[in-house]
Amino acid sequence: MGKNKTQKKVKQKGGMSINGLDAELSGLFKTLPPIKRAELTKVVEKLFKVSSNFASEPTTPAKQWEEFKEIASLVEKVQEIESGYSMCRQLPDRRNAIKPFQAWLTDLGAVIKKVEVSDFGEQGLGLRVSEEVSEGEEVIRIPQKAMMSVETARHSSIGFLVERDPLLKTMPNVVLSIHLLVEKNSPASLWEPYINILPHSYNTVLYFTPSQLEGLKGSPVLEDALKQYKFVARQYAYFYRLFSNNMLKDYVTFDEYRWAVSTVMTRQNLLPGSDGKEINTLIPFWDMANHDQGKVSTDYDPSTSTSVCYAQRNFSAGEQLTIFYGVRANCDLFIHNGFVFPDNQEDCLTLRLGIAKTDPLSSARLDLLDKLGITSQKFYLSRTAQPLDGRLMAFLRVLQLDAAQIKEWQEAESPHQLLEVDERLPMDGKVMQYMITRAALLLRAYPTTLEQDQDTLKETKDQIERMTCQLRLCEKRILVNCVAYCENVLQSIQTKQ
Repeated sequence: MGKNKTQKKVKQKGGMSINGLDAELSGLFKTLPPIKRAELTKVVEKLFKVSSNFASEPTTPAKQWEEFKEIASLVEKVQEIESGYSMCRQLPDRRNAIKPFQAWLTDLGAVIKKVEVSDFGEQGLGLRVSEEVSEGEEVIRIPQKAMMSVETARHSSIGFLVERDPLLKTMPNVVLSIHLLVEKNSPASLWEPYINILPHSYNTVLYFTPSQLEGLKGSPVLEDALKQYKFVARQYAYFYRLFSNNMLKDYVTFDEYRWAVSTVMTRQNLLPGSDGKEINTLIPFWDMANHDQGKVSTDYDPSTSTSVCYAQRNFSAGEQLTIFYGVRANCDLFIHNGFVFPDNQEDCLTLRLGIAKTDPLSSARLDLLDKLGITSQKFYLSRTAQPLDGRLMAFLRVLQLDAAQIKEWQEAESPHQLLEVDERLPMDGKVMQYMITRAALLLRAYPTTLEQDQDTLKETKDQIERMTCQLRLCEKRILVNCVAYCENVLQSIQTKQ
C-alpha cells in the first residue's frame, strides 16, 4: 500500500500503522516461503478471474453450481497453501476474555445494568439477566468511543485507502471488515479486549463445504448463498493483489478474511456518524444479544453519543436477554447471520418469476407492469394467512391477460385495481390455479420431503445440517400454506360461478 499522502507514519491511538506493523511484527512468525508465495499468487489470479465474470455470469442453477464448484476448488487450494503460514494473531478462549472485556467497557464509560455475558452452549456467548428487568428499562449504554465503525477506519492507518480505493469507497461493510482484520493484528489496538471476545468462527455460508451447501438445493436461498461465496472469494483475491507489496499480504488470508467479513455481517448496525449520516458500526456488548421475536428496543442518544438498549419485554433473573433484529426473513438471517428463527413471523419465500421472451405479448405485459410500478420480477410469499401480496397478485393477473385485456387495462382509469389483494377480478381463478401448480413444482424441487426434514431435525446434532434443514422446513410450510390458501380461494370462486 505504501505511505499516505503526507508520507508520514500514520498512527491512531489503539490503531496500527502499516509501517508500524512491518517493523513490529516482521520475523515474529513464519511467513510464506517465496516458492509457496508464487504458487499462491497463481491460484489467486485464477480465482480473481473466475469470480470476476460479470459480463457472462451463469443464469441457470446448474451452471451456477458448476461455477461455485470451480471457485470452491480454488479456495480450497488457497487454504491448503496458506495453512500453517498465517502470521495472524490467534484469539484466546472467549470465556477467558469476558472479565477483561467488561473492565475495558467500564473504563470507556459503558453503563451495563442487570445483564452479564454468559455461555449458552451451542448458541455461544450471549447476555444473561442477573436480576428482574421490566419492559422498557434501560439495560445497556455503549459510548461511541468503544465502537468500531467506517468512521474510525477513515482515521486509522487504512484511511488513505478508504478514500482512494474504488472497492472500499463504495462498500462500507468491506471497509469495516478490513479495519477489523487490521486491528485484530495490531500490537496495541484500542479494541483488543473486544476482538478477543468475538467468535472464532461462524455458521455463515462462507464456512459451508460444498456438500453442506448441497443441502440448500431446491431452496431459493442457494442462489444467494453461491453469490455471497463468490463475492467474498473475489474480495479476498482483490485484497491479496492490492496488498501484494506490503506486510498485510501475510495477514489477509482467506480464512482470516472470511472471519472478518462474517463478524461484520453478523454484528454490524447502522448508527449516526459525526456528520449525521448513518455508518456501518460494531457495537461491543450490545452485539452479543441474540434474536427473538418482538420489537426494536435500541436507540441512539445524540446528546451523549451513546447507543442505548432497552428491555423489549419483562425478563426474569436467569433468562437470556434478547433483542429483535428487525423485520427480516429467514433467508436473510441465514445468509447474513448464520441462523434460522423457526417462529419468524416476518418470514417469506423468495419467488422468481418472469415473462417468457417467446411470449408474443411480453412487451405489452412489461409495459403494463411498468405502469403499475412493478419493474422487478422478484416476489415474496409470506407465511401469513394471505401469502400473496399486491405486487405478486398484479404480476400473476397480467400474466393471464390476452391482447385485448392488456389494452383495456392500459387505458383504464384505475389500472391499480390489479394490485388489490382482497378484490376478486375475472382472471383470479387462473391466478390461483397457476400458483397451486407453481408451488407444487417448487415443493418437488427439494431433494427431501417435509416429513424427511422433520425426522432429520430430530436426529442430527450437526449445527449446519440443523440450520439448513430448519430453513427447508420453513420454506416448505410457506408453500404448503400457499397451496391451501389458493385452493380455498379457487373453491370460493367456483362456488360463486
